[in-house]
Amino acid sequence: MRKITAAVATALAVSASTLVAAPAAQAADVNLKVQTWSWERDGAIHAAYETHDYGVHPKDVTIRVREKGSDKVLTTLDLNDTDECASAYDCWGWSFVTDPVTLPEMGVYTMDVVVREGLPDERVDRDNGEFNYGLYPQLTATTERPWISYDNHRFDVSGTLVATDPNTREVKPFVGTSVHYRGPISGNQGEYPVDEAGRFRVPVAFSEYSNDTLLDFSFGSARKTLQLPFRQQELKLKLDTPVSAVTAPYGSDVPVRGKVARVADDGTEKPLAGANVTVGLQAAAPTRDDGTFAGLLAVMRAGTVDVAVDHSRWFKNPPPHSLRVSSAPKTNTFSPLTASVDKYRKVTFTGKLGVTEGSYPAGTTAKISIQHSTDGRSWSSVGSFTARYGTTFTQSPSKKGTAGSYWRLRHSAAALNSTSFKLGRKATQLLNDDVTPEGVRKGTTITAKGSLIQESGTSWKSFAGQTVRIYFKASTSGATWQQLGTAKTLDNGTFSKKFTAQQDGTWQMRYVDTVKTHYADYGREDFVDVR
Repeated sequence: MRKITAAVATALAVSASTLVAAPAAQAADVNLKVQTWSWERDGAIHAAYETHDYGVHPKDVTIRVREKGSDKVLTTLDLNDTDECASAYDCWGWSFVTDPVTLPEMGVYTMDVVVREGLPDERVDRDNGEFNYGLYPQLTATTERPWISYDNHRFDVSGTLVATDPNTREVKPFVGTSVHYRGPISGNQGEYPVDEAGRFRVPVAFSEYSNDTLLDFSFGSARKTLQLPFRQQELKLKLDTPVSAVTAPYGSDVPVRGKVARVADDGTEKPLAGANVTVGLQAAAPTRDDGTFAGLLAVMRAGTVDVAVDHSRWFKNPPPHSLRVSSAPKTNTFSPLTASVDKYRKVTFTGKLGVTEGSYPAGTTAKISIQHSTDGRSWSSVGSFTARYGTTFTQSPSKKGTAGSYWRLRHSAAALNSTSFKLGRKATQLLNDDVTPEGVRKGTTITAKGSLIQESGTSWKSFAGQTVRIYFKASTSGATWQQLGTAKTLDNGTFSKKFTAQQDGTWQMRYVDTVKTHYADYGREDFVDVR
């Protein structure tokens, strides 16, 4: 690019006190490949122009200076030394300036580039650049925060922009413009307006990964840079339990609890929330609002395990807390342990997880799997739970009991299986259950009937001498099931019971008074319309 070589003569600029009206001809608005800006030299301000448009010769260019938001032109300027290039092609990348400009007031204006002004083929590129009418712009920027830290990583920087009035040589606020800010975080930059007093305010933000802590403010040739030191806070790790050696059964999980605090900028200790703590190779839950954390130490072998806080550049990390784990004996046992299945097919285990010898810290736990098998040889997991050593547990899987299958518990980490239990009852089924007739008048006699059968090997047979309960739920809002009566099954398993129809509703037969060897069963829901 050719340097600006136009002589800065003392020729008088067109008087800005006389407003020049825009030409009456309707010019075409275009976007030209040219740029304009204000250029300060020897106490005067010029308009500068540079072209990258082969279709525009600088000799055909004039520059209009307007107030922002107004169509009134304050002055029209010609470019100097445009005869130095013979053609528009030769002018590519060259810069030209106008004579010094005088305007009524200091401020920021806009510039239009006009090609062949007043002629039929006139073209206008509106708002091509800003004209900063003020000498020697000066920036100040200050912040009340002396450093950047975990406590001080979001704050405002305030500053001022002033310039010398070219007309009166007074230093005044430079208004109507913006200050450019570039911060340390990618994308953390932008333009911030200057108010009527020449002040601006910029919100700044840092992360723990902000390697560059420079704050850069600029306006034209004026620039202000702040560099704030990055201060790390000291962290403190306190372990509440266990505090030293750990002795526990092989495969158990020992609770590890403690607290993480930081030394704040004011010198006081404050809890640190959201910190990641590791116990050996396992991550504990992030610290709570009060700085406390809870994790588990898996006891698998003797040795040393470190409890440590994950690294963060906001802090000086404390040394890890080392725990010594004694040789872990395989002394786990389920004792006592019972298993049962109820009439609704719910399987329940009740027992304790303990040790045959030795001891364990309070709160020591283990993950226990509930397993099922159809043949007592091939097992699959159907649920799991956490058992606390020495504390009675009662657990049921989602899988329901069958006519006969095998169940057990397994402490997988310790390769410990409980005694297996064969659990099952005979299945029952309500058949042909019905309430007739189904469309009756109020006061009519209706009959609830059906039959009850029981599983017998691979077949089914009638189930005599059993009590069947008969329930009814009225078709009214908020109605609940009410038992209206019972019926006894005959030798062939059939039963019946007569009732007087009173209102619309749903009927259901239920076999729930079972013997210990049988499962319960519910019949279908049967709606009866009472007219």
